[in-house]
Amino acid sequence: MAMLRWLLFPFAALYGWMMRVRNNQYNSGYRPVVEFDRPVISVGNLSVGGTGKTPMIELLIRLLKDDHKLATISRGYRRKTKGFRLANAQDDASTLGDEPYQFYRKFGDEVLVSVCEERILAVPEIVQDHEEVEAFLLDDAYQHRKIGRDLNILLSEFIRPFYDDQVVPVGRLREERSGAGRADLVVVTKCPPGLDESVKRRVTSRIQKYSGDKPVYFSHIGYDEPVLALGTQTRPENEVILITGIAQPGVFCKEVEKSRKILHHFDFRDHYSFGTKDLDKIERNVKESQKTLSLLTTEKDMVRLLSLKDHPLFEKVSLFYMPIKFVMDKEEEFKDQVLKVFENH
Repeated sequence: MAMLRWLLFPFAALYGWMMRVRNNQYNSGYRPVVEFDRPVISVGNLSVGGTGKTPMIELLIRLLKDDHKLATISRGYRRKTKGFRLANAQDDASTLGDEPYQFYRKFGDEVLVSVCEERILAVPEIVQDHEEVEAFLLDDAYQHRKIGRDLNILLSEFIRPFYDDQVVPVGRLREERSGAGRADLVVVTKCPPGLDESVKRRVTSRIQKYSGDKPVYFSHIGYDEPVLALGTQTRPENEVILITGIAQPGVFCKEVEKSRKILHHFDFRDHYSFGTKDLDKIERNVKESQKTLSLLTTEKDMVRLLSLKDHPLFEKVSLFYMPIKFVMDKEEEFKDQVLKVFENH
């Protein structure tokens, strides 16, 4: 493994240099940045993979939606449609992507949910027909620098912090660690609950080596009680089959194990597009177990499984999902900093 890392290092150095040149072009004005007359809040990370961007966007929606009309803009990863699309009742995960569809299912008309590969084109599209929109939430847009933003939120996972990582392909970083300097605040995600203050100070110090004296907040993932998605059971059985298609399912598995026994875990890659053959395999596993059980999945995976709701599997066994939530320390302080973006418009 060490030899492979050495062999890949020249490619990582070249990629890091290319990203540094690109960022310098934006910093100098050589590449234009388009500013809009409404607040833009961006959520993103330096690394490849899940750091909690979806629950962070949901937290922002919950904090702001009662007082401000919001619109989310996502790329719509792995959707089957193209171009700009505003979510409506006919959409599902295949037309929007799993995360935007999750926003739409959870918040409905309380927020406008949109997808567009070129996110800079989405803002004028929305404003043209929805002048009431007061602010935009950009999902996974830390490296999408064409749009100016009033608040740049950088997420860094506790167990895989950007300051201990390297640029791809040696590591998982999309750009060099110095990119953290563009953040207005940093949120450390997926922390163990009850994290010791001395650990927070140490992590903050290492982050601020790259971000400067920007505020650093700590958060952990929380889960609500399972909710029925498909089937007739009122609550999950004590023995479950787990279905996941997320980047790092370990936290979810540990949460499930607190209250239930996992008989089998069908672990697919992140953003996996479930198909009939996958459910056929799970159905065989259910039959072979000869037990009364339930299927349990994540909220993000549930929205993709809904497109297969007519599969015979769900006539035999019910599917539940566990809603996710973003639990912040110093949430009121964080909210105050977010609200400052409206003071400048």
